[in-house]
Amino acid sequence: SFEALNQRAVAVVVDPIQSVKGKLVIDAFRLINPQTMMLGQEPRQTTSNLGHLNKPSIQEMLNLAIKYNKAVQEEDELPPEKLAIANVGRQDAKKHLEEHVSNLLSSNTVQTSGTMLDTVMF
Repeated sequence: SFEALNQRAVAVVVDPIQSVKGKLVIDAFRLINPQTMMLGQEPRQTTSNLGHLNKPSIQEMLNLAIKYNKAVQEEDELPPEKLAIANVGRQDAKKHLEEHVSNLLSSNTVQTSGTMLDTVMF
């Protein structure tokens, strides 16, 4: 068969249980190599969305700090009436900096705690 000749073959199956009138459900399966089964390895590929999340870069955080300093200087120069109108629709740099810092601190704390537990347990 074609599946036996090609390592990258994929089996396509029409699912009769989930298919209803006007909607066809098709599932695709990659064929499992028998050698991986004998070695006891996991044949399925494990994925997550963590690889697609973009971490904030140092440059972005530096720009937020610069924007914050600029906003503080503008606050000192403007009267309170104009200040309330001037910031409408703008990004609040202080809020974003605080958010990034708290995220970094919490992830660092969790990672350090996990490392310490791992060291103590094993």
